[in-house]
Amino acid sequence: MLTPQLEILIGLFIVSLVIWFILIIYKTRLERQEEDKVFLGSTPERMGEDQKKILQKVMGLSKPLWIVGTLTVLFMLCAIGVWIYQGLLSH
Repeated sequence: MLTPQLEILIGLFIVSLVIWFILIIYKTRLERQEEDKVFLGSTPERMGEDQKKILQKVMGLSKPLWIVGTLTVLFMLCAIGVWIYQGLLSH
């Protein structure tokens, strides 16, 4: 049986996991766009500017990805810990 605390932890885990996946997909799309700009760009000046902007966005996602990934793991471990603790108390 799921207690309210366990339901909240599982909900937080799922929400953070979805956000983490969205950030990973967005970063992958930016990286692919960066590669396309290098090969398909028209002028060297414009390629450099566009590539720098995209690279800044990609680098800016590193910290949020790390934070959300860490929170996802912590929520999962907490949910597992609470589930085990409740299982031990019920027996």
